[in-house]
This record gives sequence, structure tokens and C-alpha cells, in this order.
Amino acid sequence: MNFNSLSNWFDNSLILGNTPAVYGYALVAFGASLALLYLIKNIGISRLKALAEKTETDLDDLLIALIAKFRWFEYQLAALFIATRYLNRSLAFDKALKLVILLVFTYRAITIVQTLLSYWINKIAAQRELSGSAKTSVVNSTQVIMRALVWVAAALFVLDNLGVNISAVLTGLGIGGVAVALAAQAILGDLFNFFVILLDKPFTVGDFVVSDAVSGTIEHIGLKSTRIRSISGEMVVVSNSNLLGSRIRNYQDLTKRRVVFKTGIVYGTKPELLKKIPAIARKAVESVAKAEFDRCNLSDCGAFSLDFETVYYLAEPDYKAYMAAHEAVLLAVLEGLGGAGAELAYPTQTVLVKK
Repeated sequence: MNFNSLSNWFDNSLILGNTPAVYGYALVAFGASLALLYLIKNIGISRLKALAEKTETDLDDLLIALIAKFRWFEYQLAALFIATRYLNRSLAFDKALKLVILLVFTYRAITIVQTLLSYWINKIAAQRELSGSAKTSVVNSTQVIMRALVWVAAALFVLDNLGVNISAVLTGLGIGGVAVALAAQAILGDLFNFFVILLDKPFTVGDFVVSDAVSGTIEHIGLKSTRIRSISGEMVVVSNSNLLGSRIRNYQDLTKRRVVFKTGIVYGTKPELLKKIPAIARKAVESVAKAEFDRCNLSDCGAFSLDFETVYYLAEPDYKAYMAAHEAVLLAVLEGLGGAGAELAYPTQTVLVKK
């Protein structure tokens, strides 16, 4: 076979609808495209790694992780798509290639979106100062919901690109969603309030709270309910809606307590002694560590006593330590009153009998 015959065969012979020359062009396009894609990937990752070493932000690390998610067969599939543009293709081949590309890159988009969502959720958890089991619970629960939404959106995207009329699907999903929402509105309410707890952060795991329902320490925050270890020791499970619907007092961030107590002195006590009582209360408060005296005044002339009101502040968030400090203050007040000769009042009633 001479050169002219070979050239004529190369340019005019048909193999599956394409000449050998066209197949050659497609092969060159495949190799060039694949080499270019790998070059962009390697240069991009190396540049980003060099940049990541100089910066404190983790966004460049996230970008490197996203690029690294693309696998070798995805680069080859993209190069194959470019190469086939030079060929005469059958309709069945185009449909099959389109389906493969659609499924592969939709899956890759799902993994990228999930990585971004995971990064965002962990960022929020870190900003809310969640740690340990609380962070694990919140992150895992949120990721389950987000992943389900991403997969549903991806499935609708694939069906739409395959020519399926998704309007009817969306209508069915809407009607089904309304039915499910009406049937499970309590569960959805708890789920919504879980995100309220996550974002608004009225309490976290380890906080001691007092609500209308229960008082105790938060041990677990779930999608539907929150578990609280009550003061008496048992585990109390409260739905998120009921818990947020009640008044909640969170003592975790308490730095200073305002303590008020009253002391009743018997009627008939001399004014000179009554004037000494504020000084006795001040001395009692100042004898206790972390206690700051505010005031002590004769506040009321009661039915059977002269009532003094004492106010002080205690820089002690722990309840047991607070009770021990308050006990020390009260004992010091009693000791001071006894030393001064003041007599504490107790409920009495004088009956006058008319003859």
C-alpha cells in the first residue's frame, strides 16, 4: 500500500461513521484535554498549599480538600466528552454519555456541597462554643437533615435533565409535605426549635437551668428533645418545644449573685442598739470571702418585729458554695446580734381582755 492509498484510506474510510483521521483528532484532543486538566489541578493544588502555609485562614485548606475530591476517572470523563465533539455520534451514544456525566458529576457536586455544609456547621458550632458531646450531637443531627435535603435536590435535578416533568413530582411532594407537616407538626416544631437552640444558644450541654418544667443540668440536646439531669438525680426528657415555651433561667453564666435576707428584732429594743445592727451586718458579710456588702436598713415595722433588710453580692456561681457562704454570713450575723444583746423576734400575739 503506497502513501497515497494510505492517505486516502485515512481520510475517506469510515469506521462506525468516522474516518481514521477524525479518530486521530479525537485521540489528540483527549490526550491534550486530559493533560491540561491534570496540569491545572496539580498547579492549583501546589499554589494553594504554598498559600495555605502563609495564611491563618482555613478557607484555602477547604478549597484544597474540595479540589482533591475529584478522581482520575472524572478527569478522563471530561476529556472524553471534549474528544467526542470531533466525532459523529449516534443518538444512543450521546444519551448514554450524557447520563454517565450527569450521574458522576451530580454525585461529585453532592459531596462538595456536603463538605461545605459540614464546614459551615462546624464553624457555627465553634462560634457557639460547643464542644465534646454537645458539638458531636449538634453537628451529626444537622448534617443528617442537610444531607437529606441535598440528595432530594440532586434527585430532582437529575430527573429534570433526563426529561422528566418534575412539576408533577414537586406538586406531589408539596401535597405529601403538607400532609406530613399536619400529621407531624409536633415533631417538626421540635426540629425547628432544635435549630433555635443551636443558633440562639439559650443553653448548652453542662449548663444548670431552671425552667417551668424541671431544674437540672443539660446533658444532651437532640433533634426532638433535650435531656436534663434533675437535682434529685433522675433523667428528665423534655421536648424542645416545651422547653423553649417555658421561662428558662440559665445559671451557667452567673458571675455575681444578689442576696437579700431579713432580720426581725423584737419591739422594745433601744434605738441605740438598733443603729448598731447595720454595722453588725456589714461586718458579717465582709468576713466571708467573695462577699460584697451593699446595704442594711430598717425596712419595716412588722406585726411582731422590727425588720432589717440586708443586701449583699456574692461572686460565686456554684450553688453549693453560695449556700455555704450565705450560711457563714447568717451565723456571723446571729453571733454579732447576740454579742450586742439584740433579741431576734418570733411570731407573737398579745391579747387584751376587757373586764
